Amino acid sequence: MQCSFTARRLVRTVAAAALAALLTASCAQHVYQPGTYSAATDTPRYTEDWFAAARAGRTDIVQALIDAHFPLETTTPEGYTALILSAYDNHPETLKALLSAGANACAADRHGNTALMGALFKGETHIAMTLLDTHCAIDQTNNAGETALSFAALFGRLDMIPVLVAHGADANHVDARGGTALQMAIAQHSPAAEDALRHAGATQ
Repeated sequence: MQCSFTARRLVRTVAAAALAALLTASCAQHVYQPGTYSAATDTPRYTEDWFAAARAGRTDIVQALIDAHFPLETTTPEGYTALILSAYDNHPETLKALLSAGANACAADRHGNTALMGALFKGETHIAMTLLDTHCAIDQTNNAGETALSFAALFGRLDMIPVLVAHGADANHVDARGGTALQMAIAQHSPAAEDALRHAGATQ
């Protein structure tokens, strides 16, 4: 029997039981036996499926690969982890499975953007709330020196501004360009963002 273990086929057609069968018995070149997983030889076989499942919210597939000890911090060429992808694409159950398995919620892509920043960009505030319960530094910056609060102000997630400040975010954080979220809101003629920041304690 010829075995094709592509992400497209996996996400579209394989249920959890079928995946378990694939991992344990169906194809010789993809056999997984407990305790025999080799990062050097097995990880490349399942990497595409890992990321496709995270993007599609296939928690069953992600969990099966977690159980097979797939490396949680594997990244795409852009630096995305499965956790970042699940947060960005609004898959809370997949995100929770990854967090429960010990995936790093503080990991950043090649631009320094975190899962929390991605959730705020997309407006997935319930995902952002889940990520706020992790141990990550609230003022973790991306390559531009922006924080989660910067993202909330920039993309109009105004209800999250007081929440972030309550979690310790610096309302007067200065980014790599020397600007603050309040200055950005003023420059963009966004009185709602300006008011939200001032009410949260921004003064500069």
